[in-house]
Amino acid sequence: MRIKKKYFWISACIILAAVLIVLCVGYFTGNQVTEYDGTLVNLEFPNLI
Repeated sequence: MRIKKKYFWISACIILAAVLIVLCVGYFTGNQVTEYDGTLVNLEFPNLI
């Protein structure tokens, strides 16, 4: 039972560290998308019925 508890805490710490790394990288890079490359296409199809 001690081994399962140990693996649980190790995996919980790894997951927490991964989440914190993703949040910190996203916050400190500050690359927010305000413009899109390419064209946003609005297609309108005529009613064929």
